[in-house]
Amino acid sequence: MSARNLSNVSKKSHEGAKKHPNQSQQSPTKAGFKNQVFERVASLVRESDCEEAVEVLRAAGFDIQIRNALGVCLMRAGRPEEAVAVFRQFVLQSDGVSERKELSNAYKRNFATALLMKGSPSGAVSVLTETHELDHPMAVRISGAIRSWAKSLSWWRRFDWKINGIEPANCHVPLDFEPGEFDFETVVRQQDLPRDGRFGLAV
Repeated sequence: MSARNLSNVSKKSHEGAKKHPNQSQQSPTKAGFKNQVFERVASLVRESDCEEAVEVLRAAGFDIQIRNALGVCLMRAGRPEEAVAVFRQFVLQSDGVSERKELSNAYKRNFATALLMKGSPSGAVSVLTETHELDHPMAVRISGAIRSWAKSLSWWRRFDWKINGIEPANCHVPLDFEPGEFDFETVVRQQDLPRDGRFGLAV
């Protein structure tokens, strides 16, 4: 099902509800529509077609789980700048600086990953620190990627990073894992953790 078809399903469900208010069972509920979107997106992700998944999600509205999935698909499509913009819209409060405390840490880890992919490991560290859940498998992976990247720096750049938290301009942090957590994915398996088993931030 294409993004256009999903949009039409949503439109028809609202029209049907207006025409037949007592027959709501005949129209997809909001939750049902979201599940339909997620099923389509999951299928596209399995086929490595994240670009199409992005289009499906853009047409699916502004539900926070939909927006999270959009950010993840943008990362997996190699568009971290757009992913950062999406996560900023719902992870940060209106001041554009502090994070919304009531949000799932998974969304914050996704924001951290997007920042990392954009070339801001310092931003990723800052966001991860605020989750207070540094032993989560995905947090361990993100931190491990930062640690490996730091080891590749020249001694002066590494010193500047460790002491001042300043990364080189236009830096690139390689990831050895699939970025992002969907609401409809299972948690990372224990055997997928880094072999050194270390937790904590790589600074």
